[in-house]
Amino acid sequence: MNMLTIVWDGIRRRKIRTALSMLGIAIAAAALFSLLSLRQGYETGMKSELENMGAQVVAVAKGCPYEAIAVIMIGGQVPATLPDTVTAEIGGIPNVTTASPNVYGAFEYLGLSHPLIGITTEELKLKSWWKIEGDFPSNYGEIMLGSEEHAAFIANSDEYRGIGDTINVIAGGKAAPLKVVGIIESTGSKDDYAAFTTLETAQRLLNLEGRVVSINIQVADLSKLPETIAQVEQLPDVQAVTIAQVMGTIRNLMQTGENILLMVMLLALVIGGLGTMNTMMMTIFERTREIGLMKAIGASDRQIFKLFITEGTAICFAGSVLGVAAGSLVALAGDRVLQYFVPVMPSQPVGQLSLDAAVVSILLPVLLGAAATLYPAIRAARLNPVDSLKNE
Repeated sequence: MNMLTIVWDGIRRRKIRTALSMLGIAIAAAALFSLLSLRQGYETGMKSELENMGAQVVAVAKGCPYEAIAVIMIGGQVPATLPDTVTAEIGGIPNVTTASPNVYGAFEYLGLSHPLIGITTEELKLKSWWKIEGDFPSNYGEIMLGSEEHAAFIANSDEYRGIGDTINVIAGGKAAPLKVVGIIESTGSKDDYAAFTTLETAQRLLNLEGRVVSINIQVADLSKLPETIAQVEQLPDVQAVTIAQVMGTIRNLMQTGENILLMVMLLALVIGGLGTMNTMMMTIFERTREIGLMKAIGASDRQIFKLFITEGTAICFAGSVLGVAAGSLVALAGDRVLQYFVPVMPSQPVGQLSLDAAVVSILLPVLLGAAATLYPAIRAARLNPVDSLKNE
């Protein structure tokens, strides 16, 4: 009978106790794996979303620029606005190559709210990857649909079948006919879920005549970015923030929450390790005579030690593998989980399986389990065979 057979037999004989030990490890491993995987997916998605804005700097009205950009990213309407004359002033700053004004709001159609973004042709300079079927909106009342909006309208609307059709919407509290003149091919970003119109159309429909919500800025020389931002912020009531600063703020907020969750999970792992230690100690008490018999027929202290350290590690390994499997389901459903807790979500799925997260989520519980099993294994190895055989 080899060691693995003895280990399996020992685990099999204490099914409930072993299962409870595995469960404690599995819960902690599942939480750790899902957190690491979702963090990686969320950060990648947000980075891609910010890069898809096509700008290095965003100018908004003074206040909290990070909150304003967050609202913009989820398609909401920012209450604070700027006079549209600011666009020309920013465009006149020497290092600025593109200043693209935006107005953000929404219209109601088919019983749902849809993002409406007012833009100018300057936006095309920032988003050179856009592939447009049809035309860019240039006249009042014309709109261009993202790929997902186009597909949803085709599937659910009786009046829309494609480019050239007019949809009747509610915007700014009033009815408005909008003619679809173009469709943007899939970009994998929030642009797929929005409708774009001329700046004038959005201003009038959303009751923001002469106002803009933000100005996306592209610069010629990134080394002069601090000076450019300083010049932008010299304009009345204007505040500028870089995309890198937004990403840094997101990372900091995520890190704070992660640190708290990691502490809770490490505590759960320690508790799981103590549960494994308790299981192994009880196993030694129950198998004292068996240990004495093994020693009497020639088993060395080292072999006894290896037997129990292997059994404890096997329990932790099995628990962590089960935890990663359960955590994978949580990670793949990450979008549905996070949308209840995180107000700003990237358009691409954040749920993804990470090999690095799986390795950490298995290795850490196994190491903690092995450490927890160390004392019981040493105790078993030091048992006196004569005293062990006398035990009833």
